[in-house]
Amino acid sequence: MEKVFTWIDEHKDEMIEDLGTLVGINSVEAAPKDDAPFGEGARDALLKFLEIGKRDGFRIDNLQNYAGDIEFGQGEETVGIIAHVDVVPAGSGWDTDPFKMENDGVYLTGRGTQDDKGPAIAAYYAMRAIKELNLPIKRGIRLILGTNEETNWGGINYYVKNKKMPDMGFTPDAEFPVIFGEKGISTGTLSLKLDLSNSAVIEFKAGNAPNMVPDYAEIILDASKINKDALNNMINDCTFEELGDKVKVSSVGKSAHGSTPQIGINAISNLLAGLKDVIKADDEFAKFVKFYNNKMAFKYYGEDMGVGFSDEISGKLNFNIGMIEKFADRVDVVINMRFPLTGVTNEDIKVGLEGASKEFNGVYTQTGGENPLYIDPESKLVKIFMEAYRNQTNDNESKPMVIGGGTYAKAMDNCVAFGALFKEDEDRMHQKNERIKIDSLVASAKIYAEALLTIATEEKVL
Repeated sequence: MEKVFTWIDEHKDEMIEDLGTLVGINSVEAAPKDDAPFGEGARDALLKFLEIGKRDGFRIDNLQNYAGDIEFGQGEETVGIIAHVDVVPAGSGWDTDPFKMENDGVYLTGRGTQDDKGPAIAAYYAMRAIKELNLPIKRGIRLILGTNEETNWGGINYYVKNKKMPDMGFTPDAEFPVIFGEKGISTGTLSLKLDLSNSAVIEFKAGNAPNMVPDYAEIILDASKINKDALNNMINDCTFEELGDKVKVSSVGKSAHGSTPQIGINAISNLLAGLKDVIKADDEFAKFVKFYNNKMAFKYYGEDMGVGFSDEISGKLNFNIGMIEKFADRVDVVINMRFPLTGVTNEDIKVGLEGASKEFNGVYTQTGGENPLYIDPESKLVKIFMEAYRNQTNDNESKPMVIGGGTYAKAMDNCVAFGALFKEDEDRMHQKNERIKIDSLVASAKIYAEALLTIATEEKVL
């Protein structure tokens, strides 16, 4: 195994260079084109990764730019790695260009360095080490690359329908040591009926994605219809700007992943808390503000919205307000929830949300979601991953765990999320100034190499 680790150390600079190339492609999902189902950026990132694989002598396959794979070796079974090349929007407040990777000798900074281009490159170099050292394996190893994991999984779903999936494996899209359980996900829009035709609110649309805590929000108001004196006493550092007969009120928050809304600061919640006395009481929007502030703002577990579910294995439901938009006859609130492994259905969530918002005839329309994932933590597969992690880190205390994040592990049987965030690393996924330690990138490649080599050579795993 030592020669594998030595090979990875010797190819560290190449690994960083390849990651920088991928980070340089803005692969946020965009409008589809004829040869780009999820926009040109996602397509270009996929093509570049496949080009890297072809450069290094792997077999590559491109499924109509929906997804692709990089593979070597043969056998009756295949070990799979499922990663993604798309990223969430950059958001605001970066200290550097998010799509030009910065290397200060300690950190690599740029959108995708943690989620998921960095971990994908680490897994790729683990594969490359095994291949270039001509180490004997009994199973094929395949890296599958999806193109819209951050939204609706159209790329990987297309792949699953058109190609046989590997028999076992992992996704490098979470944290170490091993994720044996993932909460279910329900994403949807809660539409609240209001007559806002004469409201002071002219425009209100905020948030970039359902699974991000929004870091900025603004609202445009009719200056003649608000309590202007209250503008100077707004809480939560809300600021305002007079624009003739209009007023723009804005708030800055802190972005975070939708699975962990409690570690972010939701700019929408900040803004609506600040507007409490600005909107006049007889304005229909004031009713919504009161409702939101009482039941939704800074409530990270859905406890006042009829969805405060929990179980012993996975804990509480996670509740993130990702986006919001005002219309003449309603306000749409886009919610991203991570629900417990047991005892909860999508229907339970719908009933709970609509019951909690019945004063506005609330209707919840689910637009996306995933069922929970559970792999026996005592299985041989999980134990192999744990051993590889422990051998590289000497961490014998950490245990397999459950997370709220949803990963591609759900797209394949016998698959878990495995790294690449170490417990001592700062989680900046979906946040500004996303970055990964160079040492962590290299260490994760070594862990992946040991795990892959063990799984690919063991007589029986499943």
